[in-house]
Order: sequence, then C-alpha cells, then structure tokens
Amino acid sequence: MLMLDSFSPPPPADGMAMERAALVKSLDMATLWQSCSSLISKALPCHSCSLLFDIDGYQPNQGRHHLTETRDDGARLVTSLDVAAPYLDANPRIRWYTFSQIASQDALASERLRAQNPTPGWRDFIHLAFWDGTRLEAVLSIRLLPEHTGLSESELSFLTDLYTLLDASLHRIRLLESDRVRHQAIEALLYDLPLAAILVDGNLVPSYMSREAKRACRLWSEDTDKNGYLPRCLETPLRQWIEGTRAAPPPPGNRTTFTLEHPRRPGQRLRLEISSSPANTSRHSQHLLILAPDGDDNRQVDIDSPRVLPLLKCLSPSERKVAGLVAAGLRNDAIAEQLCRSRKTIESQISSIFRKLNVANRTQLARLLN
Repeated sequence: MLMLDSFSPPPPADGMAMERAALVKSLDMATLWQSCSSLISKALPCHSCSLLFDIDGYQPNQGRHHLTETRDDGARLVTSLDVAAPYLDANPRIRWYTFSQIASQDALASERLRAQNPTPGWRDFIHLAFWDGTRLEAVLSIRLLPEHTGLSESELSFLTDLYTLLDASLHRIRLLESDRVRHQAIEALLYDLPLAAILVDGNLVPSYMSREAKRACRLWSEDTDKNGYLPRCLETPLRQWIEGTRAAPPPPGNRTTFTLEHPRRPGQRLRLEISSSPANTSRHSQHLLILAPDGDDNRQVDIDSPRVLPLLKCLSPSERKVAGLVAAGLRNDAIAEQLCRSRKTIESQISSIFRKLNVANRTQLARLLN
C-alpha cells in the first residue's frame, strides 16, 4: 500500500528547479530576466549576460543586463549587435553561435569588438538568437570568464534546455504584450464613449469603468463607500442576484435588468443591466454592467443604444442628457427642473447641441435620435 504522508520528493538534481519554474511562469520581461539571469549565474562561469530585444534590424531598442560580480576591469556591457551582424546575415535564423565562430569567418570581427570595448574583461561570448519567423526577436548574450576555455557536456546541455525554455517564454510574453496593448486601446476607446459601462468579476470588484460609469457611481455613493468599487446600494442587489443564479446559471447571452431607487433621494432611479460572459465559470466569472438614469418620464431617449451612441459622441455628458430629453419631447422648463439647472443653461446647451449635430430644431433632433 502506497503511503503518501511519508513520501518526500527527491531534491532537484541541479538545484535550479525554482529558477526554471519562475522562468516558465514569467508574465513580463522583468520577471523573466530575473529568473533567467539567476539560472545562468548558477549554471555557467559567466562574466555578465544581457537580453537584447525589441530589435530593429540588428539594433536592440531595449535590454536587460546582469553582472555576476563587481569587477575592477571597467567592463562595459555591450548593447548592440554590430559585432554579430555580418555573421547573422550570412547565417539566417541561426539559433546560437559564439564570438570564436564569428571571428573564424570574419576578419574584421575583432576590430569591431575593440571599437565597442577595448578591454572587455571576458574571453568569449555565446549568443542565443530567438526568431519570430524571419525577424530577429531577441538575443541572449552570455560572456564567459577569461579563464574558462571550453564548455563541458553538462553546460552544453544546460544551454540547450535554456534555449527551449526561453524561446517558449519569449513567445508567451510577446502574445501577452500584444493582448495588453489591444486591451488598453479598447479601454481608451470605451472610456470616452457616452456609455456607463462597468466590468466586474464574480466578487463584483470592478476591473474597468468608463468615465460615465465613474460619474454615475459617484452620484450613488455614500461617504463610507470605497473609491473604485461599486456603491453598496448597487452591490447589494447584484450580489443577491448572483447568489440566486448559482443553482440555475442563466443561459449564455442572458441579460437581467434592475431598476433601483436611490436610498436618500426619493424619485431618483437607476436602470442597471447585467449581462454575463457565456464562458463564465465559478472561478473566472465576468459581468458587464450598463447603468442608465431612469427618470419619472419614461419617454426619455435611450442615449446608450448602439445606434445613438456614435451620433452623440461629439457631445459632452451633460449635453447628451439634454439631447435625450429634448428628443423625448420635454420642454426647456421640464428639462431644467429634472436636471436641476437653470432654464438659461438648458437653452445654451440646446443651441450647442444643434450646432454640433448639425440640426436646426427640436423636430430634426428627435428624428435623428428616435
């Protein structure tokens, strides 16, 4: 009978399992380099190492560097690939090479090296080259100590293993960076749209809020509510709804709408629409919330509809509200009373709305938005 409670796994053979695991789990270049440089320092007698990336031609725009110890030789860390460029042209998509290999084929290599660093403080370098198709994506430069004249079989095996790990990690981080840039662009676009949108997780913690949503949350927040979180008067009914759906989850694409009364302002209501991601799971649930005022006059134009949104993008948030009420048929006095503004302010805003939307009167505005 196998007894697991008395079982202890054997220690890693080379004592570098933690660094390997950290390299595999890295989600950005900083953590990747920390684990990678630690691995190299343990496995190889290196003077220094660098990871050069974001390469344009053979010129890296970014780099990470590591010196294994403080040295008195005035070592300068190379931040270009000028020494290796002709060799890379002659050997496209090569995975690794050394300075000795370059010098054996290129009589000017030593001269280019001296131009970069007259006293390098190391004997030879090893470059691991990583490619994205035919484009050089990154180069790991490992500079060996002067007294180290060759690599052992175990050191060569380490480099082979390191190349595989680092190649996969760089590919993963490149995809993550691409996703981050795309998400930032989408968030920047949504932030300026006249839509009060909030994305929350299963615990109702917001990961994204549009400008309009932040403004709506401020209006509905109490003094004790935390900034950046849902006001409790919104969170409580949502949490009750989520608890009620645990036994019978809503079908994909299902939407639920609440109409909430402000706890301290009678007559002020908010329409809250919640839709859940079709791929929701208990651990990774995501809910999209759309907030919209729900006044006493139900004729108000839905300024958050996909058709109306692009038309109103040129208006300020305040003007969008006024435009919706005008298109719904309310007169200036009623709009001023509902929005707690002066009639003169409303008249000025209506003139601005007409000019921005290129309409001449209330009838044309109603036709545009209805």
